[in-house]
Amino acid sequence: MSRETEVVLVVSPRYANDVAMSVEAAGMLPRVERQPAQALAQCETGAVRVAVVDARGAVEQGLAIARLLGPEIGRHQGGLLVLLSRSDVGGASLAEAAGATNVLVSPFNNTAFGNALRLTASSVEQRGEEADALRDALTGLASAAQLQEWMIAQQASTPGLVVLTLGVGRIAAINAAYGRSVADEALRSVATRLAGIVGDRFATPGQRRLLARLAAAEFAVAVSGEVGVREMDLLARQLVSAFATPFRTGEREIHLTARIGIAWRDPQKPETVDVLIRQSSAALAAARAAEPGAIIMFQPETQGDTLLRMADLVTDLHQAIESDDIALLFQPILNLETGRIAGVEALVRWNHRAFGVLDAETLLETAATAELAIKLGRHIRARAMREVMSWTPALSALRLAVNITAADLADPGFADALRAGLATSALPPHRLTLEVTEGAFIENIADAAEVLEGIRKSGIHIVLDDFGTGFSSLAWMARLPIDGIKLDRSFTKALGGTERERIVVETVVALARRLGLSVIAEGVEEPFQLAAAIAAGCDGVQGYEIAVPLPSRRLVEFCEGWVVGAVGG
Repeated sequence: MSRETEVVLVVSPRYANDVAMSVEAAGMLPRVERQPAQALAQCETGAVRVAVVDARGAVEQGLAIARLLGPEIGRHQGGLLVLLSRSDVGGASLAEAAGATNVLVSPFNNTAFGNALRLTASSVEQRGEEADALRDALTGLASAAQLQEWMIAQQASTPGLVVLTLGVGRIAAINAAYGRSVADEALRSVATRLAGIVGDRFATPGQRRLLARLAAAEFAVAVSGEVGVREMDLLARQLVSAFATPFRTGEREIHLTARIGIAWRDPQKPETVDVLIRQSSAALAAARAAEPGAIIMFQPETQGDTLLRMADLVTDLHQAIESDDIALLFQPILNLETGRIAGVEALVRWNHRAFGVLDAETLLETAATAELAIKLGRHIRARAMREVMSWTPALSALRLAVNITAADLADPGFADALRAGLATSALPPHRLTLEVTEGAFIENIADAAEVLEGIRKSGIHIVLDDFGTGFSSLAWMARLPIDGIKLDRSFTKALGGTERERIVVETVVALARRLGLSVIAEGVEEPFQLAAAIAAGCDGVQGYEIAVPLPSRRLVEFCEGWVVGAVGG
């Protein structure tokens, strides 16, 4: 809106009409409101960008109105001009404390008033631009810096302050499966859904809320005012429940999870905002080690040290990579034609020195948050190659399958790092299989395909993982430089489903075989699924019906004890 059409809210106990005329003389549109409560209601909607409070001749009443409106106008990045009489000694400092952007002391003419009003409007534009620059670029929500500033401002006026930090689960998997653009769109959908839950219109009277995106897949909700334990628990449950319904990005349904950490400001010994945010992050770190949907409140007396320690997971992951605290497990793959164990897939767990074994999701989400994904991937692949080459000669024919992501394919040093790992471990290229999901190609299929084609020429096998979860899987079979496909567990489950489901899977298997591609069914957990995979013509199977993921020593024992043709060893 241009300044010529700027609407200015005028609140004046005595001279409202005179002020309105001065606003018109300045080329703006006055909106007179004589009732402070009604003026506040307009400010709370965010519709008021510029307001004038005339305290001349009624300084106490005028300053009371300024104190009432100032916080709301400031919260919406608006501007407040306060008019005072020359006799109002000390009024200027009181007006500024109430939130005034500018103060004008009489006597003044329309020119001086117009200049002061335009200066106030200009400051609104500048502050708005500064605020927009600070906002989170991806979601448009408040940034971490804005959240901190808001909490500092709130704690000065209210003893009650709570922050809920929400971690979105499976974003790393979505990024790996479908690429960065799909993951970003999913996060924008998350932001929209959360905003529909935590807006001020849902708050109780006297309560304020702010939704922000902290970093990567973490959001925060700060609540000030009268806040009760039950109310915050209900809010947290509402936030978690919002993830029960899939998010849509284009034609895809994206299933995400959420965990929440909550920290309270103790009025008896109030923490700084920095500490409160850190406590909430610590509680979230503990929630990440629990099931999806977990809600954990920070408890300084009983478990505060432990929770704060968990907030340092990013630092711990850096150290874990350096000190080899990332555990590798290997899940066998059975060749259905020969009845022998033909290969293994490398899987990871994090043996945290303080918290025990953390699952792969916690590991991958922490890596994604800290932008450690590429370093972690290189570390895992190099470790896996070395371990495979340390096994007994009886296992010298086993093929090693490792996972790669969109981030890996976008890494200029990916191919060189892979070749270095092979050279250091002495693993023959023909014994290495790279499992890559459809999403790794979506960002730039030509470049990704070129990278994989160069790698494939060296003898390394390429397999399209999680086949059947995307919408273009059949097209990828023909377009990509791959040697095989790995049926997603949903396809494997369909083998034991209706006749129509079985026909679909059997047709896919037959098509892959005609294209010269091998087919492995993963997620085989029941005898009937194994029988169905054999009947469908799959080349291999992987899943609990064959073996659970095993550490190296137990894997060697398992493979050496395997009886050809037996299932379960």
